Amino acid sequence: MDILALYVGYPSINAFIEELRSQADLSIYLKANEENKTDHYLFEKLILKSPNLESIMVVGACIREALFKNEIERVINLLRALEPMAKNHQGHINALMLFAQYVAPVLYKIQDESIVRRFIEDTPYVRIVLCQFVPIMELNGGFGNHIKWMLQYSSNHEHLAFGYSLLGSSSWRNNDEEEARKHTRLAIENSTQLSNIHPILRGRIDFLGKIAEEGTKTELTASDFSPPANQHLLYFHPIATEVVLHRQKKWSQSLCKSFNSNNQDVNNWIERSFFALQEITCLFSKCGEWTEVNIREQLQEKKTADWPQDHRKVAHEMIRIVEEELA
Repeated sequence: MDILALYVGYPSINAFIEELRSQADLSIYLKANEENKTDHYLFEKLILKSPNLESIMVVGACIREALFKNEIERVINLLRALEPMAKNHQGHINALMLFAQYVAPVLYKIQDESIVRRFIEDTPYVRIVLCQFVPIMELNGGFGNHIKWMLQYSSNHEHLAFGYSLLGSSSWRNNDEEEARKHTRLAIENSTQLSNIHPILRGRIDFLGKIAEEGTKTELTASDFSPPANQHLLYFHPIATEVVLHRQKKWSQSLCKSFNSNNQDVNNWIERSFFALQEITCLFSKCGEWTEVNIREQLQEKKTADWPQDHRKVAHEMIRIVEEELA
């Protein structure tokens, strides 16, 4: 068979069979496209054969185009095509984070509950978008409605722990202790059902569980937190943010040494912003120790930084709080 394959121009019979399969796949795609006016078959094959940053961003561009044309069925089919990358979430984490930066702002504009419900129930939308692009200062807007509907329509413990932890953090910041304790309890209950929890979610839940003891009067120390090995940057990301948003300088002074991250741990633009947010927290802890000029110079650099869209508002709010502390 190899000799016959060589005769018709292929290095082996396996290469010849692969070519025949590719032609068959193309024929099936063309037929499906003609009958159903759909292109999702092609993208399913693209993601299955080449699950990487380039392929997922091609799908992202098609999702944005479909949203512009209000082609909701196409959006749903394109999100479904990304299931292989959603299943291997950790293996594609960098690609998924950048994909979410690209598509989430336009997806969050959809405020039709029935459509968002289909995203949540019928596609990997929560894992590849909602959990990746998290503007925590916008829980009263489009993102907040998507979180509310996720809590209503998803039974996945990771989704529920994520959603309730966001609501719990927001309630603590807004001094609504009754709601804060309720959401904190639900976040912790759902997290106990997980065998493998994302370090950002674990950090947020550990923080909530600790401050639930005495609210903002709780004494926080480094020994209260246990980041997973080699995950300090992600684990302390939500903790560093909440410490400043709660205006708790003593907490920041106790925790800054625990962040234990350096720029060599940063793999991409988004992780670099995690690192920069932790730097703002450490500047907050130095108010009264470092010279005001030194701190303001570093804050000015942060103001002009190119923040990911979901981090921009929280970064500028943290900067504002540090400046007020200096004043």
